[in-house]
Amino acid sequence: MNKKISLGLAISLMAIAAALTFIISTSYSVSLYNSLISDVQERAEMYTKLEQIDTYVRSYYNGTIDEDELIESLAEAYIGVLENASAEYYDENEYELYQEHVSGTHLGIGIYFEDVGGCPSVTDIIPNGPAEAAGIAVGDSIIEINGYSVLEMGYDWAYSMLTSEAGTQLTLTVRSSGEDTSYTLTTVQMTVATVSSDSFDGYGYIKVAEFSEITYRQFIAAYLSLLSDSTTTGIIIDLRNNSGVIFDPVFNLLNVLLPEGSVPYISTSLDGTQSSGDLCDGTNTPAVPVVVLVNSRTSGPAELFAAALRDGLDATIIGSTTAGSAQLTSVYSLYDSTAISIPTATLSGPLTEFSGTGVKPDYEVTLAADLNSDLKLLDETTDGCIKKAIEVLSQSSTNTVSDDD
Repeated sequence: MNKKISLGLAISLMAIAAALTFIISTSYSVSLYNSLISDVQERAEMYTKLEQIDTYVRSYYNGTIDEDELIESLAEAYIGVLENASAEYYDENEYELYQEHVSGTHLGIGIYFEDVGGCPSVTDIIPNGPAEAAGIAVGDSIIEINGYSVLEMGYDWAYSMLTSEAGTQLTLTVRSSGEDTSYTLTTVQMTVATVSSDSFDGYGYIKVAEFSEITYRQFIAAYLSLLSDSTTTGIIIDLRNNSGVIFDPVFNLLNVLLPEGSVPYISTSLDGTQSSGDLCDGTNTPAVPVVVLVNSRTSGPAELFAAALRDGLDATIIGSTTAGSAQLTSVYSLYDSTAISIPTATLSGPLTEFSGTGVKPDYEVTLAADLNSDLKLLDETTDGCIKKAIEVLSQSSTNTVSDDD
C-alpha cells in the first residue's frame, strides 16, 4: 500500500537531512582544520628553530659555511628521520645514476660505483663495456684520473670525469688488493643488457640482472626465443643479486606471463586499504614448468616477481631467503636536479607476503659469499642453484610423462 506524506513533512525531513549533513561536514572540517593548524604550528616551530640557529651561527661563528653542504645535510637529515629503508634522498650524482638505471642506458666506462673513502669504488661491471674488456673488477678503487689524485680533486670531480660525454679518453689508476694498475679507456653511451639467456640440456635459462624501462622487451625476446625451440621443457629465471626499485616492468611481465584472469599482486596503501593489480591478459603464459632462483640480494621488484610466479604459475623457488623489501616507492624531482624517494604502498604476491620476511625458497641452496657476489664465475656445472633447478625440472618432466601414461 502506498503512503503519501505531506509537503510539510517532506520539507521537514529534507531540513533534518541537510542539518545532519552540515553537522557531519562541519565536524569533519573542524577536525581537518585542527589537524592542519597543528601541522602548520609544528612546521612553524621547526622553521623558527632553524632560523634562530642560522642567525646565531652567522652572527657569532668565526668561520665559513659551505652553503651547498648545509642544504644537502638538511635534506639528508629530513629523510633520515623517517627511519625507513625505502625512503631516500638522491643528491645530483645519485639521481643521475638512478635515472640511468631506470632508462637502461649508461654513459661512462661500463661500471657502477660508490664513494668509499673519497674514491670511486666499483660495485658492478656492465657486460661488454670498456671496464670489463680492460679487466677492472668489483671492489677496485679508482685513485687517479688523467694523472690527478681523486682525493685531492674530490669525489664529485671524479664522478663528472667518469661520466664524461661519449668518446672522452681517460687514463685511470686503479687500486686492486693493494696494487695499482694504469688503464686507458674511452667513455661510451651504451644500452645496458638487463637480460641474458642460455640453454642447458633443454632447459631455458633467463638471467635478469635488474629491472629497467627496457627489461620487458629484452625478457620477452629471450623468453619467446627459448620457447620457440621444441626441445625446451622448462624455464629457469635467475633473479639473484637483482636489487632494483623499478616495479613497472614486473607489472607488465606478470600481465602476460600469469594465466588470463589472474590477480598479479596485492597493494596495501599507507592507510591500510588493499587493492589488487589489474587482472592478467595471459598472452604468453608458459606451458612448461618454471623455476626461479633467488638469494638475499634479491629485493623489491624481483621479490614480487618471484612471489607472483610462485602464486600464479606454481613456480618452484630455489636459493636463499630474499631481502624482504616490499615497499612501492614514488620518486619526486626537486628544483636543483636532486630528488627524494618515499614509500607509498606495500606490495605482495596474491598469496605470498614478503615484507620484512622475504620470499622463502622451496629448496634452500646457499652459495659461498664470494660466489654470490659475482655469479659470473659460475656455470651450470658449478652453480648449485642451477644444478638444483635442472634436477627439479627433470623430475617434473618425468612426472608429466608418467601422468600421460
